[in-house]
Amino acid sequence: MLTRTFTIAALTASLMAVGASPSLAAAKSGPRFPGWYDTNATAAQSRANLLEKTLTPAAVTKVTHLRSITTPPATGDCRVRNVVAPVPACNALYAVTSREAAKYNPATGKQIWRKAPPREYGYESLSASGNTIVAGAFGCGSASEPPSIVTAYNATTGAVLWQDTERNFDLEGLNQAAVVGPYVITAGADAAGYFTDVLNLSNGKLVWSGGNCFPTGAVLPLVVGQQVISYGCDIQGNTAMQGLSLATGKLAWSRSGWTFQSGDLSSATGKHLYATSPTGTVDSLNPLTGNVEYSLKGAFTVLAVDLSRVYATCGLGGEFVCAYNISTGAREWQDTTLASKTALAAEADGVLYLDFGAALNAATGKVITTLWTKFHGKSATAIAVGQGRIAVVTNPHALDLYGLKGS
Repeated sequence: MLTRTFTIAALTASLMAVGASPSLAAAKSGPRFPGWYDTNATAAQSRANLLEKTLTPAAVTKVTHLRSITTPPATGDCRVRNVVAPVPACNALYAVTSREAAKYNPATGKQIWRKAPPREYGYESLSASGNTIVAGAFGCGSASEPPSIVTAYNATTGAVLWQDTERNFDLEGLNQAAVVGPYVITAGADAAGYFTDVLNLSNGKLVWSGGNCFPTGAVLPLVVGQQVISYGCDIQGNTAMQGLSLATGKLAWSRSGWTFQSGDLSSATGKHLYATSPTGTVDSLNPLTGNVEYSLKGAFTVLAVDLSRVYATCGLGGEFVCAYNISTGAREWQDTTLASKTALAAEADGVLYLDFGAALNAATGKVITTLWTKFHGKSATAIAVGQGRIAVVTNPHALDLYGLKGS
């Protein structure tokens, strides 16, 4: 097992302005490809699909359950969670089910291909760029130094394009992998602390590596405004949230005691990084400088970010949902009727989908309809919206699709 070094080893690389995650430019001029977007599809972790134009607030009232895709329980001892991934083209659905990566026809539920990682691994994240699907896996070989693996597949055929493990560089305790332009951003934590490794999307080779200390917050890969948001140590050895250049890993700024949550856009048009301050407030920071822009009054956890609003849990215990103006941070609405703690949400075309099945009008906070209910008391663990369909995981062994009749 390799020993992690925390110096930045940068390679010169050109940065593409358009990647797998939607940008403001793409939203205005038309996407390179249609897509589904959820918690893993964009490295900004915005959980918003800016390209969806079918499931408007009016159309959602006509949404029905279309079909279920079921899979057998996973084998082996690895932890398992189902993940819904984005669709880069050709109206296909990609998902992690029972620790394996698979491609489905969403119109029929038919499986097109299915790929398993090595037995000691379990896939936990998927991301896409063009005709490449990237899957990140967590290993169960060691509690303190868990092995990890990242695999790139041809989206059409499922053929392996490249595969990297800790044998090639120190990739231990991987939590997720996401794609931005020509890069794959991975993040996780092991006995040595937090790490961020940036890989070349075309061949899986390491571009640069960073990280240090032991964060108390998120270990997701996060990129906002082409800045990788990571954790390192300050001069006193305390954990500090840091902004690093996506292309080179060069440190731009550092803030001690902060924990990041999410952002608006991973591309150069990204302007807002949402993080929790040492005093517990949720603030918007400039991703290029780390300077605070405004606070989200009463917010706890950011659920989704679109071009107009930031949606977050709020209230005394985070049992409500609030929406804030993305430009000023002013609260626009607060829903106090649901009174159910929300851990996951997704926004698309003016509708905010909550993990327990409620669909809200994103502009007003009013409940439009309830699409699904909790499975054995559990809420959805994955939500993806796009191409007129909603993909949801509530049953550990099933992926449910909702949409307009006949879709």
